[in-house]
Amino acid sequence: MTGLDIEEIQDTRWHRLSPLTIGAGAIAVVALIGLPALAAAVILALVGLLLWAVLTPLAAALLSVALVGTAVLRYRRTHYRVTGERMEMRSGLLSRTHLSLPRERIRSVDLATPVWARPLGLCQVTVGTGQSSHSHSDELKLAYVSAADGDRLRRDLLARAAPSPQAPTAQRQARRNASPVLAEMRPAWFGYGFAAQGPAAVAYPMVVGGTASFSELLFQWALRLYLPTGQAPGIGAVVAIVLTLAAGSVVVGAVVAMVLHIEAWSNYRLTREPDGTLRVTRGLLNLSSVSIEERRLRGVRLCTPLPLRWFGAATVAAIASGLGQEGGKNSGLVPKRSLSPDVPREEAERIAGRALPGAAFGTLTAHPSAALRRRLVRAGVAVVGLAGATVALVLLTSAHSRLPEVPLWSAAVVFVLSAPIAALYAWGSYRGLGHGLSERHLYLRRGMLARSTAVLNRDAVIGWTIRRSPLQRRAGLATIGATIAADEGVCHAVDAATGQGLALAEEAVPGLLTPFLERD
Repeated sequence: MTGLDIEEIQDTRWHRLSPLTIGAGAIAVVALIGLPALAAAVILALVGLLLWAVLTPLAAALLSVALVGTAVLRYRRTHYRVTGERMEMRSGLLSRTHLSLPRERIRSVDLATPVWARPLGLCQVTVGTGQSSHSHSDELKLAYVSAADGDRLRRDLLARAAPSPQAPTAQRQARRNASPVLAEMRPAWFGYGFAAQGPAAVAYPMVVGGTASFSELLFQWALRLYLPTGQAPGIGAVVAIVLTLAAGSVVVGAVVAMVLHIEAWSNYRLTREPDGTLRVTRGLLNLSSVSIEERRLRGVRLCTPLPLRWFGAATVAAIASGLGQEGGKNSGLVPKRSLSPDVPREEAERIAGRALPGAAFGTLTAHPSAALRRRLVRAGVAVVGLAGATVALVLLTSAHSRLPEVPLWSAAVVFVLSAPIAALYAWGSYRGLGHGLSERHLYLRRGMLARSTAVLNRDAVIGWTIRRSPLQRRAGLATIGATIAADEGVCHAVDAATGQGLALAEEAVPGLLTPFLERD
């Protein structure tokens, strides 16, 4: 029996994965090993290496048979069952493993469909407790079951109460289908994803296979273009070659970043399920489904990194318990806590307000000017330190004749260029500070390059941390931290006026901080 409707029957027998799992493994082996080996054999035959052209596909065939055989054994040795108290799985080839998760500890049930499993209608089910993102004992994976069985497992394991057996099947099915759509992907939003991935575009060629070959080809092309045969290299040619390499890396990185973003966020939908969860589905080739229980939702985070702010865009993430300390990495590059792709700021605020009813983003209270002075002082120290390092480099090169001499005026250039950049960064960092309070929510904003606004349910705050360094005490400032059982554990209001911050904490959660306050 491969299908299992847990809502309709109480069946505690052990069940196998879908027999189509073997087919999915064979498709993956052919796609990842067979086709590349065949292409390599053709290339080797064309260049005259006939022996290697025969050995390569032969080795690939032997490896493919071994992997498919392993998939068959894994299918035969993997069983799972769901009872009223636990979910269990037995697996293992040489060493047997028996995983058992109490149902009351289950925090997430995520579905993922790799591209090679889609033709067979299969999905991978990942059941987690949210205790540790690196512990295998707190996570159970079924690879693969049918998509219908995976969806039924998700609904049943995340249900807060068992359904009434007297309820007609038609009524239960109607409740299942009544899933309000909170947000859907629009083609125009992909452009914001390109803006967000732009600064990281240079790093993507380092991740893509064959980067060394690409860089070498680009370098050789630049040499032929800017340095004809027999010509000595000059400073202009060197600069042109460096700029060409940088531009080529950025272009390739931007294309790769855009492709990855489109693949990850195509078919995006955010829905509120009848079982009390927020469900994020997305993916073009590799489908993904992440469910977050609303009763474990402590708030939302509106993220506005600097590149997105230039284009008036933002993204929304959940602040919820049960996602692990790092928010849990889903398949691909998107964290499990993400509730939206990069979207216009107004749309991001609407999505956050729908996911966390009552959340409204208005004007926040600014922090005192002493916080700006602290950041300007830090910027000044950084500029002086950078200029001093340049002077030290000048002295070092002048003392060693073998090193190319760096002129003294370069220190002045570094100072003049870095001073306005540091000042603007300090001003932007100060502008990013803010806090606010509404009837149901606490708002805390911070950051310059990675600015974010945390919107917390006031009843989710379980404690406060107050940190005052010697320089903060002298300036009359304090860093107020709201402790929550989710995300990183603490959300901070950095460099708030001491009295202002303590009043915010007392008003947000009356009585929690009262025994430790002395009122003027």
